[in-house]
Amino acid sequence: MKRVSMQDIADSLGISKCTVSLVLNGKAKNKRVSKDLCEKVIRAARQMNYQPNEIARGLRTGLTKTIGVVVADISNEFFGQMVHHIQMRAKSYGYSVIITNTDESLSEMMEMITLLINRQVDGIIMVPSNGSEEIVSHVIDLNIPLVQLDRFFSGLDASYVVLDNYKASADTTRLLVRRGCKRIAMIRHKMSVINDRLEGYVDVLKENGCYCPELVKDIEYSNEDEDIKNAIMELYNNNDGIDAVFFQSHELFLSGIKHMMRFGIRIPQEMQVASYDEINAYSLLNFPMIYVEQPMQQMAEKAVDILMNHINGSEVIQQYKMEAKLGFL
Repeated sequence: MKRVSMQDIADSLGISKCTVSLVLNGKAKNKRVSKDLCEKVIRAARQMNYQPNEIARGLRTGLTKTIGVVVADISNEFFGQMVHHIQMRAKSYGYSVIITNTDESLSEMMEMITLLINRQVDGIIMVPSNGSEEIVSHVIDLNIPLVQLDRFFSGLDASYVVLDNYKASADTTRLLVRRGCKRIAMIRHKMSVINDRLEGYVDVLKENGCYCPELVKDIEYSNEDEDIKNAIMELYNNNDGIDAVFFQSHELFLSGIKHMMRFGIRIPQEMQVASYDEINAYSLLNFPMIYVEQPMQQMAEKAVDILMNHINGSEVIQQYKMEAKLGFL
């Protein structure tokens, strides 16, 4: 089927191609094209199923109308939801999205950034991997519009949209203390980009005189399930007893709960539990828990809005920390 062109629309209405171009590119008002004629052009374009030639438009404007998204793990439900909201918001701006995945690997992250640069995306929204500060700085040095989402490097002069992780972690820990817990463990991935989750937990326990460094268990991505199993076993066999376990992510939580059940740990009778994020799997649980509910849709949409401002020439750095709510099962 022959692609409908601006000339075809012009011929059908008996007007010039230039007039059609002014209307479809949103410049008719400046050139004093009548409202009635604008409506006729738009109606004809719709009826003839006109599709703009984005490649040609890109050559004229220097824009490709695409943005790149770099996430840590697309199989993770949290990042899947994030990408969905980014796509919907980008679509409202007339933009397409190229999604890439790093698996928390620095070499993979560099490869994905290179791919996006070669695709000439107009901007990038990224979830930085741990230790990737030089890679993020490289993108900034190339003057590519950039927004960090979910995680950020505070020392870089770049926009970001993240959760106020310190407050969310502190609020969760404080609630566990109010419920009578004194020996609260934390199971976490050791990541400097979200270290404020640890800091909120530590500060509240210190305020209440019950911080024990040995109750913080660091998990390696490369040996995650085995490390969690060993951490749960150590906590369960702790001579001083453990009141609660605060998991720093829902992936850690799901793996941890599996091992807690295998060890016969009764929740919440022996240990209370808390975690980050609200995911569908929680609906299958038959015990109470606390979870940190992140405003993911608002965070993703705000990241796209900021990126569009940068793409349109704004050099104003915008940095947002959004508040979470605590959810309960």
